[in-house]
Amino acid sequence: MDDLKKMSMSELIARYNAVAATKNVASVEEFKNLATARAAVQQLEEGPVMNTETITSADVGTLEPSVLAPEGSAAPAQKYNSSGKRGPNQGVGEYAKAQIIAGKDNKTILEEVLQKFPGAKTTGSCIAYYRAAVKNPNMGKKSGKTAEQLRADAAAILAKAETLEAAAKAKASAEAAATAPPAETQEQPAA
Repeated sequence: MDDLKKMSMSELIARYNAVAATKNVASVEEFKNLATARAAVQQLEEGPVMNTETITSADVGTLEPSVLAPEGSAAPAQKYNSSGKRGPNQGVGEYAKAQIIAGKDNKTILEEVLQKFPGAKTTGSCIAYYRAAVKNPNMGKKSGKTAEQLRADAAAILAKAETLEAAAKAKASAEAAATAPPAETQEQPAA
């Protein structure tokens, strides 16, 4: 188990698939998290899998630990299994965003969320956040740019602003000159 703790997700998947090929078990492309991956690899290496023909790669992350564990061994306890309460990738946020896109108001969405997810601690503020996130998908995400890149972007924006300001001043002075009354020519007395 110690060597499994040092492995990355891709290494765990590769190891699981190598062992699965020798035991006639479907290969997997992903696990829910590292703990699930480690448990699945360990259980597959330690003993037989119950009914290998019905277990698919999609099932491995959602099965109860006792299904994959060899008889008589203690299966590691998982923190929670919410696969029956929601879709495969839909949590409170995704559900709320779908309802926002459908055109429902915050109060209705909150009531539906609390009904569908009884243990959720969602508030009206959460729904407002999801509404803002629907309007701006990049909200809360970092730009990934370095400080130098951000400074270069800022310098380019300042240069553009100065160009626009100069053009606006030139236009204003041209308009002022066009609308100004013509200057009277004064005749100079003859000497």
